[in-house]
Formats: sequence, C-alpha cells, structure tokens
Amino acid sequence: MENIRLVGRLGHLSDEQASALIDFKVLLSDKQLYNPEVIIDEKKSIPATHEDAYLLKFLRAGRFNLAAALRQFETTDRWRKGGAVDDIYNDFDVKEFEETRKYYPQWTGRRDKNGVPIQLYEVGALDNRKMNLYYQSAKSGAKGTKSGLPTTTQRLIVIAEHSTNFVVPLCSSIKTRPNPEAPIETTVNIVDITGLGFGQFWALRNHLKDASTLAQSYYPEALEKVFVIGAPSGFTKIWDWAKGWFDAATTSKIFFLTPDNITSTLKEHIDLENIPKKYGGNLDWKFGDAPELDQELRTLLVDAGCNDLPFTTGSLHWKDSDGKQNIVVSGTENGKRR
Repeated sequence: MENIRLVGRLGHLSDEQASALIDFKVLLSDKQLYNPEVIIDEKKSIPATHEDAYLLKFLRAGRFNLAAALRQFETTDRWRKGGAVDDIYNDFDVKEFEETRKYYPQWTGRRDKNGVPIQLYEVGALDNRKMNLYYQSAKSGAKGTKSGLPTTTQRLIVIAEHSTNFVVPLCSSIKTRPNPEAPIETTVNIVDITGLGFGQFWALRNHLKDASTLAQSYYPEALEKVFVIGAPSGFTKIWDWAKGWFDAATTSKIFFLTPDNITSTLKEHIDLENIPKKYGGNLDWKFGDAPELDQELRTLLVDAGCNDLPFTTGSLHWKDSDGKQNIVVSGTENGKRR
C-alpha cells in the first residue's frame, strides 16, 4: 500500500497525476509562466524554469485540479515578482536575519524518521517586551532592497526562503533516508504554547496570522506535521478562532499533545536523539540555539567546502545538481553583498 505522505510526489505519481503534471506544464507554458528544459548537446542544457517537484506542490495543493493549481501558481508568481522576493532574500542584512529568526520557528538541525527537518517554535517566549522591540526595529530595518513590501513581511519572507532555499534542499541531499527518490519538501514543527494565555495570544494574533497566511498563500505543501504542546485550559476557544487562518488540509496536519503523550507521540515520528530534552528526548538543544546538526548533515556540509559549522549565518542557498553540492552565501554586511 502506498505511503500516504508520498502520494502525488516525484517517484510516486499515479498515471492520472503524471498526466496532470504534463498538462500543467503545457498550461503554464502557454501563459509564459514556464519554459521546459532545452538540451543543447550531451554535456550542456538550459534547465527548466521550474523543477517538477515545485510544480507538483501546486498540483497537490489544488488536489490535482488544473484550474486551482494555476490560480495559486499565478498568484504566487505575481507576488514573487512584484515583491522582488528573490532580491529580499539575497540582499537581506545578516545581523537583521539573525535577529529576525528569534521570532519564528527555528530549525533544530535535526530530522524526523523520514528525513524531514524539525523546527521548534516556543510561542510563549514572545512576550510583549520582545514583540515591541521587534516591531520598533521594523521601522528602520530591511533597507536597500528593491521591494515595496513592509519590513515585517520582508522578514517573514526571509525565514520562509531560508527554509526552501537551504534547509529543505540540504536535508533532501541525504540519500540514506526512506524514499530518497522523493525530495524533501516540508518541515515538521513542534509548537510549544505552554503558558500562553488569551491576553498574550491576542497581542500576538497579527504576528501569528501573518505568518500562517503567507505560508499557505505562497508556499504550498510546505508543512508535514505540527505537534502543539502545552495547550492551556480554555485553549479550545482560542483554537476555534485561530483555526480560521488555516484551510482544512492544514488543520488535518495539526496534532494537540497532552503532557502524558508528548514523548510517546513524538517518538513515533522522531528518534529520541533528535527530540529536545525538554520533550523527553536526548537532544541538548533549546529554542534560540544555533542548529545542532546531525553527523550526516555535518559531513555533507564539510564535503561541500563549508568550514563554518553549524553553517554560515544569514541568507544561504544549497545547490545539488549533477552530483555537485555547494553552499552559496548571499545576504549583505554593512550594505554590501557578501
């Protein structure tokens, strides 16, 4: 029986899904939104403008309905071009990047049993004082980009782009994982809301809503699972209101854990050495720390010539093609591209 998480992914397409991918390419090509690969000779070619795995994200999000997939692709394409999203990421100040990551889900440096990167988000750590500083700094941050998007949106984009440009493709390059023919495209998130009261949630509502809206609108099929830990009494009312931010497909991936089943549930999906000690595992890592890379990831980066471990800070790209693996550094320091 087909593993449900692999349905609609590369190497696991039904005949109908493979046919839909071909039709989607034709449709995008007709609208000048996609150019196929051009073979020049045996050693040289011009790659397609979008990889199949990227196109399949929109098809899966639209349940392989071409019209639905096209709508979201067109919306995303306009948004990326109009907001100069690539420039935002490539020109983002390194120090501001490191400050921004404190307010969003953070990669632990570890992966689940399927090789998917694990992120932790301690929402309770975002108190009013920190958030006031965050929004005050937004008034003078993210300068020098070509985008007209608000600074807070640019910061959100940088966090999302770091995941899609570096963390996810890096983990995808590990071939000693289940189903290496299917690229890693998602993240597993542990969201700790211990101590979160309605007052704090209300103060954070726009911050959290903006992040969820951007992710669903422009980064389809980027979420594997969400494990929510520490839900306080009365959280049902908060959730009844907050779940309106998500579509049905996303809410089906969100699981609320009780104190009695935190470790046992996480162990079903994550090896103990990759679960933070706070949640019953053996990983000595806490929210705010730099990623604690597992040995396979460390080896991969060292082999690619990375001497800074866990890795260089700021905007990064992981390139893996034709057997060549490279880490590409971008971002700016003192107003100059690195």
